[in-house]
Amino acid sequence: MHRPHAMGGSRLLRRYVAGCIFVVCLGLSACASITLNTVQDGRLVVAGPIAGVEVFRQGVRQPPQPGMALQAGDEIWTGPQSTVVLSFVDGARVFVLPGSHVRVGSIFVYLGEVLVKVKGLFEVQTTYATAGSEGTEYQVRVDPGERVRVVVADDHVLLASRYQYWRKVVLASGQSAWIVGAEAPRVGADAVSPAEIEGIRQRIRVLDALVPQPADLRPVAAAGVVFGLGWLLNKEMHRDSRQDSHQDSHRDSVDRAPPDSYRRPSSPPVQPDSSPSPPLRLPPLQ
Repeated sequence: MHRPHAMGGSRLLRRYVAGCIFVVCLGLSACASITLNTVQDGRLVVAGPIAGVEVFRQGVRQPPQPGMALQAGDEIWTGPQSTVVLSFVDGARVFVLPGSHVRVGSIFVYLGEVLVKVKGLFEVQTTYATAGSEGTEYQVRVDPGERVRVVVADDHVLLASRYQYWRKVVLASGQSAWIVGAEAPRVGADAVSPAEIEGIRQRIRVLDALVPQPADLRPVAAAGVVFGLGWLLNKEMHRDSRQDSHQDSHRDSVDRAPPDSYRRPSSPPVQPDSSPSPPLRLPPLQ
């Protein structure tokens, strides 16, 4: 009596699981490609392992190779002659300059300097602050003592406290700010010359031109996931249709009366006894 409802719940559960797989796969396709390349002496390193760069994954040293795929949480150290170029699948790039220590994911700068060139939403984190943008070029430098300097070369950057110690601050092109520890940013604490802005842009252009852009595989991955999901749902719908048809035929066979040829014959009617009754004999009178 309750079987159809159970079947419907099972069907919804399978589709829910398929939807979760779809979302997970899209997430993986969007974040699985962060590649590492290295520039030394103004030239792209094309053969590995790469000297002057260290990569650690969960505390284990990984030999850096040109085009190496990175994972969220990987940490990178650059030597005095090495600049690492991190390429993201959406076209964003982070240039980790010599003498720096960063962590991959949303880029976290422990020490050193990074240049950022992005087309969409992106964020650079430090211990106490974040520098986020929607498509710009900027520089983040972290000096010893948690002294952070941000310089915007193009568009604007939003500075925010990671612990809500101060209100958000917007830096426009040509502006800079110092953030010391957990203190609020000091905007314009030092003047930014046009030569410094042009120097940031020029370094980004040179480094960007040396490293080929990776192919954006997200549309291909998304199409593959959609095709697989469609195939899975179509298969489940056919399976459910077959099960429902089987249930309907079984229910009809139970509910409908069988044809006359299969009816069990009833007992024949009892015929009255037509034989004459024996004569009644009375005893003689005394």
